[in-house]
Amino acid sequence: ACRAVYRRCLDTIPHKHFTFAKVWVMAAHFEVRQRDLPRARRILGEAIGRCPRSRTFRAYIQLELQLGNVNKCRALYGKYLEFDPTDCLVWQKYAELEHAVGETARCRAIFELAVQQ
Repeated sequence: ACRAVYRRCLDTIPHKHFTFAKVWVMAAHFEVRQRDLPRARRILGEAIGRCPRSRTFRAYIQLELQLGNVNKCRALYGKYLEFDPTDCLVWQKYAELEHAVGETARCRAIFELAVQQ
């Protein structure tokens, strides 16, 4: 029943005109609580595809970090930076991720790219 309510809500919102990132994130968190990670990923992926918002990117990256999926985080940071290359905090967080996993060369390269933007 809860899943149907979230789906109905997401289908009702006219995402081309405006959207509520919070609804997408809440629906994905519900799926995580139901232990359905593929569905949670699909919801967040759909949100990013249909109406990208910073909050949605942050939630998806946080989910993948908690799962330890560094490669997925890298892909998400890449898409996030395509969406908003002027957000300094995103560049910083991406570099911090690489530093945390011991990828110093990648970390340095990210900072160098950020400076060029």
